[in-house]
Amino acid sequence: MRALPVIAGLMIGTAALCGQARAGAWPQEQDRWLVVNAFTYINTPTNGYDSQGRPSGHGTLSQFEFSPYIEYGVTDDWTLGLQPRVQYADLSVPSGQKGGGSKAGLAEVNLFARYTIYKWDYDVLAIQGMLGVPGTAGSGQPQVAIPWPEYEARLLYGHSFDLTDDMSGFFDTEIAYRLEGGHNADQLHSDTIIGLNPSPDWLLMLQFNATIGLGNNTGTGGHYNQYRLQAGIGTRLADETWLVLSAFHDLGGNNVALGNGALLAIWTRF
Repeated sequence: MRALPVIAGLMIGTAALCGQARAGAWPQEQDRWLVVNAFTYINTPTNGYDSQGRPSGHGTLSQFEFSPYIEYGVTDDWTLGLQPRVQYADLSVPSGQKGGGSKAGLAEVNLFARYTIYKWDYDVLAIQGMLGVPGTAGSGQPQVAIPWPEYEARLLYGHSFDLTDDMSGFFDTEIAYRLEGGHNADQLHSDTIIGLNPSPDWLLMLQFNATIGLGNNTGTGGHYNQYRLQAGIGTRLADETWLVLSAFHDLGGNNVALGNGALLAIWTRF
């Protein structure tokens, strides 16, 4: 399936914004590398919370993120990888209010391992474990660094299909439990992506992501729900290099800043 290798590039946008390393259910081939350079921009009105459900000032948050994503096929069943996330955040608040400013630094480093349980001609089932290592950007507003470690267990299912000799598609759906360190509430994540490969050099994608807080936060810990829709298009630049452009819109949620954003990703396999 020509579409399958580009799934990782299309899904990096959500991985960067939600702090999770994820590249679809399909394994990386043994001794093959995937490298994705992803650049994300998000603009949100904060109203007391930032884009990750943490307390913030009232104003407008502009956030830029560079999140290189690397994975390696150890065997045909095991894929290992990491994704550091470097952010620049600027919070503009109304005149006379406190809490504005800007900050840059390392937000988090995600380490993950994915194991393929079953792989058929058109279907794949996998499990993945992820560790989110806290960043080093310090405290204060706007917040950049994830202050506590995160642990995630994820179940992934992917299905590919052929429509014509040159047109193919795929469906990927995943569910995860994320254990949050510190005072934040644990979360359930549900992620679905549908893609169409209308020709060997083009790919269209529609993606839906849901984050559901479980309400077991303590003290001043965060607890939020968020629902996001993302659409993207990818084109082949060279045999193993693709350019992916996508945009997203937050459909709803609570205790979190809702906004819009865009992603540019360049990936290559070798």
